[in-house]
Amino acid sequence: RETADSREEETIPKMLRAGNIVAAMRTVASRSPAAPVARAAALGGAAGVFGRRWMSGKVFVVCCNPVGESFSNAIADSCTKGLEAGGNEVRRINLYKMPKEVGGGEFIPLLSLQERKEYFNENAQSSLTEDGHVKYIVESLRWSDSLVLIYPTWWFNIPAILKGFFDRCFVPGVGFGYDKATQKRVTGLQNIKKVGVLTTYGFTKEEVTKAGDAGQLMISGGMTMLFAEKCQVVWQALYGMQGAQPVEERTKFLKEVEDSYKAW
Repeated sequence: RETADSREEETIPKMLRAGNIVAAMRTVASRSPAAPVARAAALGGAAGVFGRRWMSGKVFVVCCNPVGESFSNAIADSCTKGLEAGGNEVRRINLYKMPKEVGGGEFIPLLSLQERKEYFNENAQSSLTEDGHVKYIVESLRWSDSLVLIYPTWWFNIPAILKGFFDRCFVPGVGFGYDKATQKRVTGLQNIKKVGVLTTYGFTKEEVTKAGDAGQLMISGGMTMLFAEKCQVVWQALYGMQGAQPVEERTKFLKEVEDSYKAW
């Protein structure tokens, strides 16, 4: 049995070199307690080849489009496929169709009167325990090491439901807090070290540049102050979707998304 285990352990780095990350992880999980030293050596050797590349990340994917057959949802599919192929653990939601396990239906973007009054009660806001959607989103934000936002740009800005996602879920005690001693804001989500944005525009890139992109300014600027100090923002966009855009362009973009997130 030890000889068989040793022989099987040698296959793990080979799987990783070939990009078969999920298969390698399943191989490790299926092993008996025998030959733990050989198992550790095999994985250690793989880590030497790949650094931490082969190890699973925790990615929270948030899509914002009410139309099930929308291009945004196709982008979310490609993104998820790439992330999982790269060995990442993925939690994915569409704010317009929340998981049944947390209440289903649409996420409500409006900050209520009660929520506003409780806003600065760090970690004691009633929505954190009483609203299934908010509770799940906050738990997922704290669980993840990267966040991916997928949405159509409307009127040079993010959809209202995504703005509500920030308003209601990135509250004091979650997205940020206040150090009473220094009277300064402190970052709340140091665990998030990378943010991906996948968005579409009806206008051309030149037209968007001329008009100004409020969504990009907010996410790449203000929102990154809530994450790790050196948080990286990766922005991918498809422009000019209004009119007769060739299908080949959209297909190409989906493939680019899958490839880039496989290497996430």
